[in-house]
Amino acid sequence: MKDNRLFYGNSAIQPDLNGDGRERGAIPHPLVEECISLSLADLRRLFGRKELLKAAEDARPVHVRIHGNAFSIYLLQEPHRLPSRHGRVFYREITRLWIVCMCCRRRVRKLYTYEKIPGSNILYMALCRSCHGLVYQSQNCGGNRWWREIARPLKKMIRRRERLLERKQSGEVMAQLEQVNQLIWIMRQRAKPKSSPGREIPQSAGAKRRYRNLGLILQSLPC
Repeated sequence: MKDNRLFYGNSAIQPDLNGDGRERGAIPHPLVEECISLSLADLRRLFGRKELLKAAEDARPVHVRIHGNAFSIYLLQEPHRLPSRHGRVFYREITRLWIVCMCCRRRVRKLYTYEKIPGSNILYMALCRSCHGLVYQSQNCGGNRWWREIARPLKKMIRRRERLLERKQSGEVMAQLEQVNQLIWIMRQRAKPKSSPGREIPQSAGAKRRYRNLGLILQSLPC
């Protein structure tokens, strides 16, 4: 499960989760990268695949607690056939699991939740990305220079580092990992804001670009 500090990078209309039909008005909503996510992989680690299949067959939820909040997660199973290596002949049938979003009833791989009030432990319902109105950081700043020249290259380098860590740690892999770590350090130094002595940056300027947060990209790195 992914847990990040919130800074609320985009604004949207709050979804009507209580069913009373009243709009909550324009409030800041977090990005996908800021939310606490709950995926099928997380559920498999917690309960095991057999227990999840049984819960789907019995049409009963599995219960998860996140920061003291209780969530009931419903699952759906469906048959799925794998193709043969020697052609397009479908011969092997397996069971595929999905999480059900309790707002739109769609099959999804992940649910998201986040704090109702920043700094509190009270979380919203665990719903899909569409029902929460979430967007990715790249959608908010994918067309600007900061994303093209700083964030996206750094993100690619961190993904490369993660792939190297998954491999067997041979001498060659360790040398590549050291080189990647050095490149990441250089990129982080270049990304630091430049300020002239005695020059004050107005608060309004910083508030306009709060989504330019490298912390969301660097969260997988050790402190």
